[in-house]
Amino acid sequence: MNNRLNILWVSLLLAGSAMAQSTEPDSIKAQVLNEVVVEARNQRLGAEVSTYIPTSKQKNASQTATDLLNRMAIPQIKISANDDITDLAGKSIDVFIDFLPASKEDLQGMRMQDVKKVEYYDFPSDPRFQGKAHVVNFVMQKYEYGGYIKAHGWENTSNAGQISLYSKLQYKRMTFDIAAGYFYLSQKHTGGDVYETFRLPQTDGGAGTFGRNSIQSNGKLRKNLCWPTFKALYSSEKITIQNVLGASFDHSPNDNSSGFVEYKPAISDRIDYSQTSANRVNSLSYNGYWSFILNDKNAITFSPRYAYSHTNTSSLYAEETAGEFYNAAKDNSHQFSGNLTYTHSFGKWGSLNAMLQTIINSNRTDYSGTSSTKDNARTYRVGPGVQYSVTKGKFYGMAGVGYHWDRQKYLDYKDDSGAPWVDFSLQYSPNDRHSVRGEFHHMKSIPSSSYRSSAIIQSNPLMSYTGNPDLISYGSYDAGLNYSFIPSNVFSLSAFASTWIVDNRYVYDYVPTETGILRTIKQPGGGYSQWTYGAYATLRLFEGKLQLTSQLTGKSVHNGEPYNLDKTNVNCAFQATCYLDNWNFSGLYYSTQGYPDGCMVGTWMKTKSYYRIAAGWSNSSWNLQLQFANFARWNWKSEESIMHSRYYDRIEQTYSINDHALARLSVTYTFGFGKKIQRGNEASQVSGVNSGILK
Repeated sequence: MNNRLNILWVSLLLAGSAMAQSTEPDSIKAQVLNEVVVEARNQRLGAEVSTYIPTSKQKNASQTATDLLNRMAIPQIKISANDDITDLAGKSIDVFIDFLPASKEDLQGMRMQDVKKVEYYDFPSDPRFQGKAHVVNFVMQKYEYGGYIKAHGWENTSNAGQISLYSKLQYKRMTFDIAAGYFYLSQKHTGGDVYETFRLPQTDGGAGTFGRNSIQSNGKLRKNLCWPTFKALYSSEKITIQNVLGASFDHSPNDNSSGFVEYKPAISDRIDYSQTSANRVNSLSYNGYWSFILNDKNAITFSPRYAYSHTNTSSLYAEETAGEFYNAAKDNSHQFSGNLTYTHSFGKWGSLNAMLQTIINSNRTDYSGTSSTKDNARTYRVGPGVQYSVTKGKFYGMAGVGYHWDRQKYLDYKDDSGAPWVDFSLQYSPNDRHSVRGEFHHMKSIPSSSYRSSAIIQSNPLMSYTGNPDLISYGSYDAGLNYSFIPSNVFSLSAFASTWIVDNRYVYDYVPTETGILRTIKQPGGGYSQWTYGAYATLRLFEGKLQLTSQLTGKSVHNGEPYNLDKTNVNCAFQATCYLDNWNFSGLYYSTQGYPDGCMVGTWMKTKSYYRIAAGWSNSSWNLQLQFANFARWNWKSEESIMHSRYYDRIEQTYSINDHALARLSVTYTFGFGKKIQRGNEASQVSGVNSGILK
């Protein structure tokens, strides 16, 4: 690790020594006046918004919008190996296309040649961003009439494949999108080895300790996913109305594994086991976005949503000497939500947003097998609030306050509660090269219906689990500080630190029973706090043909009772990208890292290192990418999870394709037509609502 850190810091120092260099971006020409080159900058920091202009090389080489963000190396944004888009501290970023919400599939269907610029906001005042904290907005070329058809597909050596089709047709103010996709996976080795330690009280007052090792020898997973979506958009100077209707059919017909169980101290010879499960989720959803500009000072936006999901799950675990344990559940879940915002501008004195949020969740679940129970849970939330934002010279500030009224019903149990929420952010940009921002937030979150069930489900001879109907909302506090420095197109640097504290949290608690361990949900658990800090730097050389990025991140966690966990991890990442005419080449490396699996559990995750090389060729229509990942690793071992508590410990080594040697060929073809002066965003796969099945 010390050698890796030394290499990282050397690269940062080299980047700093090259800051005085200049480069000409592909999409903006330099002007020569009296032998002095005036460079147009494609990266600008601002008090309210930071703007980034992608080069033609970056757009031609990118297959998806996430790929483009990665190649642009925006200093406030981090792209993970799984293409998750977060800020540097790991907080989620909401993505918009021309001020309209975009999903992950939207980003796959976007035509890269139409991207004019990318904007990054922290706590934007614009009501079209619906009060989101951190936002990326793609500003696109638009069509007066016409559109495009895009086909995207990939295949890899792990028997996984995907094909997606996107079509857009626009005529002046009306835009129609039809999209569909299909994904399949057939994985021969999946699941994992589990090492458990039980400390059970004995009748004599002592404690009996023994271990149970479940070793997997075979595993297979099959998965199929199909999704169609239709989107209609009407847009004028003062009115924007978007309606999206979609469905999703997610089917995993079998997830099978087998192996043997050993006990320490030994109570018998090896015991063979087998496990099979199936899962099907059918979803339907509607998402609306209606925006009305009343006049120069007033506007109204409304975002209605309805989602429905029908879920069927089943599993069968069998051991030679312990018998069979069968469990199944059927769930029907509905979610209604609506966000209404009224905005009034005071001109140079800022703007005020008055907001009202409503959410209704309904879950009906039937269990069969080791537990035969019917659940009926409903959750209601109404949240009014106000948000004031103002830009004064080099400062941009936002302050928001509101209140959440919550009602939670589970069978005959009812709970009514309320709590305030607070948002605050202040950003200072002395010029377009420096920016420093601080933020603070507090709110209370509603527990998921899937944690409320009173069903007691036995998953194997020694383990059962249940929920807790008496859960109430829990509070969280988070604060952060970020500094960004972009002296030129050649170099950029960001440094960050953040903290997250959870109050009155609920936790998984493991208690002994006559037959083994019962996992319950306890509230309140011990205190939880998390600190994240680090730096991110980018260096562009040879007129942008070579780009080097490096990142150093540290994470420290305190997880109180019942886990009493204190951990610190430091990891690094490095990426290099080279452009030669229509060809592009890249390599990246992520070091091993450790992180907590959320605040509810005491599980500490340990990942393997990840590395990848890639080569691609592209023009305005075709884009081909060939990737080789983890090419020196031929075992199926992936993440390791570790959890310790008073009566029960669990260590699991998972198997998956994620860290196995992998070769992937990805091809995209885009056919465009029409007169391009305006541009909307494309349809995408939509998701339903989470089920109420006990987890």
